[in-house]
Amino acid sequence: MKTKNVLLTSLALATLCATVVAHAGPPVTVTFKNLGTEVAEHKPVTRNELSTQHNARTAIGSTVQPGDSNFYTVQSTLSPDASYASVRYVMGSKVCAFSTTFVRLAGAGGVKVPKWNRTATPEGGAICTATSRVTDLSTHAWTAEFTMK
Repeated sequence: MKTKNVLLTSLALATLCATVVAHAGPPVTVTFKNLGTEVAEHKPVTRNELSTQHNARTAIGSTVQPGDSNFYTVQSTLSPDASYASVRYVMGSKVCAFSTTFVRLAGAGGVKVPKWNRTATPEGGAICTATSRVTDLSTHAWTAEFTMK
């Protein structure tokens, strides 16, 4: 009887995991580059930034030294038609809030059209840039590069 319960529990867990993966959006690989002269600290504040930290497949480093980079992959579990990564870095009084999104919406004739966006919002004299590019058209995976100075 115990073996049967373990088997049923394992099957239920595997099904749940497969369901979560099936509903996940495409992954985004993020590169953050510190082009400044101070240590940049990852400081999530908003709900999306906290959710990004939770959805990161690889850990988001808490600090990035001057001239160094941090790489991580994020995959949102919202929907197969949406995914995002939102992060905030602080360097002294300078702040950069970055975001990159993927959404697939119904276009003409009901065909779903993919669209990728990115933003970089500076505060306190920071210089922030965000670029992105699609890496796999079949899965809609993409990369984003965020720089701060």
